[in-house]
Amino acid sequence: MAKYQVLADWIKQSIETGTFGPGERLPSEQRLQEQFEVSRQTVRKALSVLEEAGILRSRQGSGTFVVDKEAEERQRSRRIAVVTTYVDNYIFPGIIRGIESTLSEQGFQVQIAFTGNGLWREAEVLKDLMSQDLRGVIIETTKSALPNPNLPLYRELVGRGIPIVFLNSRYPELEGCPMVALQDEEAGYLAAKHLTACGHRKLGGLFKSDDGQGIRRYQGFMRGLWEAGIYDRERYILWFDTEDASDFSGMEGKLVKYLGSCSGILCYNDSAAIAAMELFKRHGILVPEDISIVSVDDTELALRGNVGLTSVRHPKGRLGEKAAKVLLSMIRNGLPEKDYEFEARLAERDSVKKLL
Repeated sequence: MAKYQVLADWIKQSIETGTFGPGERLPSEQRLQEQFEVSRQTVRKALSVLEEAGILRSRQGSGTFVVDKEAEERQRSRRIAVVTTYVDNYIFPGIIRGIESTLSEQGFQVQIAFTGNGLWREAEVLKDLMSQDLRGVIIETTKSALPNPNLPLYRELVGRGIPIVFLNSRYPELEGCPMVALQDEEAGYLAAKHLTACGHRKLGGLFKSDDGQGIRRYQGFMRGLWEAGIYDRERYILWFDTEDASDFSGMEGKLVKYLGSCSGILCYNDSAAIAAMELFKRHGILVPEDISIVSVDDTELALRGNVGLTSVRHPKGRLGEKAAKVLLSMIRNGLPEKDYEFEARLAERDSVKKLL
């Protein structure tokens, strides 16, 4: 074993046994040199190895000290930024509560911002975060199915040593930034399997084109159709984007012509499903008598009205808690974490008619 390694191991063992405590100064380089009968270069190499490992900290003119991790942690910022596309409706309050409760238990403070699922707003939020003393960021992607011009801003945050955890989707170009999400592809697959199991063959779908969740739900849905031997439904797949989401009136003709002629459809989420149901109703197409609908997210919207909406459950609060725990692990260990996806499960209600 190299001489510097022998000395480094001795120092490390002395710290572990309490000979040198947190914040305590080590013997001088000259003292170590004399005690171990090695060169000053060997001593400095041993100290350098332990400093790189975060065990020791050198102070100019004062010497080398054992790192007091608890003291250093108390002095560091306790602020974490949480950025979602929206804040006060749909699944977002539950996600934010899960994040906030988990982080506050560990003494961290949460500041909240939102992007409105807009790239310009996302850029403004990221620039603002760079001016702050943060320990980490939990952020929901903006239009994650499209190329994102804000990737350099994300890379700058990472370059400053700020860990990032993504919600619901991710930017594949950013390595080392894990995602916590629902199994979106499996959600689409479950919907297709449920509809086909109930005897439906004339199927269609309404998906969001500019978010990664919409792409993955479409992929799962189509996989389910093909497994059932249903190959001819491509013209009955319709797409909308963020700008369309608040008002489907511009798509009314297409929705009625194509989806209204299906016996069953999957909608991107509960909000889109409710909007489609209301539009169909205006044209005398009723759920589930004339058309069956499955959705994703299982929000309170699924329970409104006379017909309960069959919907794939979104973990909401549990997703927020998990995202917070992943970020805390990255902060404490300084290491990247893996993506985590919650299992997709279907909440069956009255919006699907059994044809068999």
